[in-house]
Amino acid sequence: MNRRRYRMLNADIESWALARAHHIVLNEGLNLAKAAQDLDRKRSRSLVYELRKVITAAIVEAHAVSFDPDGAQPES
Repeated sequence: MNRRRYRMLNADIESWALARAHHIVLNEGLNLAKAAQDLDRKRSRSLVYELRKVITAAIVEAHAVSFDPDGAQPES
């Protein structure tokens, strides 16, 4: 029974991670690509920082949920 719950929890986390990554790439990644295309170094650096911040927050969120005894899913 525990093994089945573990598999289900992993599947939930994997689908959350995929949706979260998709969201990050569409929002922050697209903005960064546009800034790079425009050769705007200042904006590119700023957007790299923001992208790093968003990715770090998503990792921390997933890590926190993985230790949640109730097995709650993170919100996307």
